[in-house]
Amino acid sequence: MGIKVRENLGISDGNIQINESNKKKIITAIRKYRPEIVFAPFPFDRHPDHIYAGNLIKDCIFYSGLKKISTGKYKEFRPHRIFFYKSASDMPVSFIIDVSKTFKKKLEVLKCYSTQFYDPKSKEPETFISSKLFDKEIETRARYFGFKIGAEFGEPFYCYEPLSVNSDSLFEI
Repeated sequence: MGIKVRENLGISDGNIQINESNKKKIITAIRKYRPEIVFAPFPFDRHPDHIYAGNLIKDCIFYSGLKKISTGKYKEFRPHRIFFYKSASDMPVSFIIDVSKTFKKKLEVLKCYSTQFYDPKSKEPETFISSKLFDKEIETRARYFGFKIGAEFGEPFYCYEPLSVNSDSLFEI
């Protein structure tokens, strides 16, 4: 993906909980890496882990800016924005990014999680995301949001806070 760091915080998959231990892990990571923006799952979804992860991250972004919460050597820091991405459920859309140039890469990255997606040789029971239709849904969704912005593929995001836009570059031709 071209990322510089990938760190697993050891939060249980399939049973994400909003608790002090998980909050401390996320607050520490935010303070350690000091990201300007954070992406998280929209906290309304069919999968409870997506709901809890979105809410947990949103809460921790706030808490990471509080001086009274100690994380050892890492000082308080709060990212400027959190952008929520779409999973299975619909969400309000604040903006759409043209991902036409990187869409094939996204599909390659998703194949890293091959055990969760469609595999005609699998003996496991079919799930929502392991069905043959789910692969098509990923492309259809990207084409739909791309169409809305005049691109081949688009990725929608939501932000709770108002976004500032430079009026000089609003209408690129």
